[in-house]
Amino acid sequence: PRPTLHPGMASAACAYRADKLACLLLCVYMLPVALATVAFTDHAPIPLWPGVPPGERTGATGHETEGCETPGVPVSRCVDRSISNVTVPTLTPYLVAGATSAVVIAPGGAYKFLSWDREGTDIAAWLNSVGVSAFLLRYRVPGRAWLPFGSAPLMDAQRAVGLVREWAADGRAPGLNGSRVGIIGFSAGAHLAGHLSVAWRSRSYPRVDEADARPCRPDFVLMIYPWESVTEPPVSAGPDAASALNVTSRNPPTFLTQTEDDAAHVENSLYFYLALKKAGAAPSELHVYPEGGHGYGRCTKPTVPKGLAVCSWPHRAARFLQTLGVLPLL
Repeated sequence: PRPTLHPGMASAACAYRADKLACLLLCVYMLPVALATVAFTDHAPIPLWPGVPPGERTGATGHETEGCETPGVPVSRCVDRSISNVTVPTLTPYLVAGATSAVVIAPGGAYKFLSWDREGTDIAAWLNSVGVSAFLLRYRVPGRAWLPFGSAPLMDAQRAVGLVREWAADGRAPGLNGSRVGIIGFSAGAHLAGHLSVAWRSRSYPRVDEADARPCRPDFVLMIYPWESVTEPPVSAGPDAASALNVTSRNPPTFLTQTEDDAAHVENSLYFYLALKKAGAAPSELHVYPEGGHGYGRCTKPTVPKGLAVCSWPHRAARFLQTLGVLPLL
């Protein structure tokens, strides 16, 4: 049987071994043990997968690029970036000391790109401001023609929630309660959040490690101006895309918000909420506003209208999280 060791024994053992090969083997043996207890660096992206992601074809997507969603502004001065051609999915932690809850953030972009700042880093800042740790998900885009609709993002989201729970269990996310892990998504990211809320019973990829033994069902879901999530017109999403078709009583508590003038159609939120009610799912909330369009995030970025009623959705969402015990009551 292999001996029971701890990381601190490696250097001591080496000092007493003249055989360098034996010392090297001991250090290699200890490396996984040491890595398992090392805390990650805040705001530094962590690869989701130890190798090539499942379903990926190396070289088929092109090089990852950044753009700016503010016309005429170079990426070097941009505060509203987008990311395209993601082939190496990551999770970036934004931790709050003492926080017991966490949210995985899925930016939107029609499964073509990721609206990285207005629906990503800015949302992490908001969550941190209300005392919640955030994990920003850089999932694979654009869609892979050789995979079913939304498959690569779903694999990445399932993996992300499992990893956050694994980090809560092994102490790399100190204080985090593994039963208080949710997901928030915007537009296509909201589609992804809705997809995960109905596709958590089994992984859509072969098990990789212990993180994939952790549940990937989110404890709560926030869908902000969702896209392609229902079959009803005028959305008319196909059955392979419309996650509302698969809603059951086991769906997590869900917060939905959208505007009547959204070009992606407010019916995404209306019929998804109705599906939750028909299925007898957990109590959820629906907030509909008269105007605001699509893609406004928190209304903090250039080119986004300020002062509209819909810009208050983060306050509504915070109250929703309070009712779930995710945030303390004020």
